Amino acid sequence: MEVTLQTPFNAAQVEILKLFSQGLTEAQLEELRRTLIAFRFKLLDEHVEQVVKQKGLTTEQINKASQEHRRTPYR
Repeated sequence: MEVTLQTPFNAAQVEILKLFSQGLTEAQLEELRRTLIAFRFKLLDEHVEQVVKQKGLTTEQINKASQEHRRTPYR
C-alpha cells in the first residue's frame, strides 16, 4: 500500500526535491540548471508557436512589431 502525503508542492516539485535529497555535485547541479532552462525554453517556444498559429501571424508581422515603439510616454 503506497502512502501519499499531502504537500503544498506539485508533482514536479516533489520529484526535484527527491533529486536534491540525494546530494548533487556542483557539476551535476549546473547540468540540472541547464536542463531546466532548456525545458522552460522548449515550453515557451511551443507556446509562442501556438499563439502565432492561432493569430495567423507571419514572420514579417512579428519582425515589424519587434521594431515598434510602444512605451507609454510619461510627463
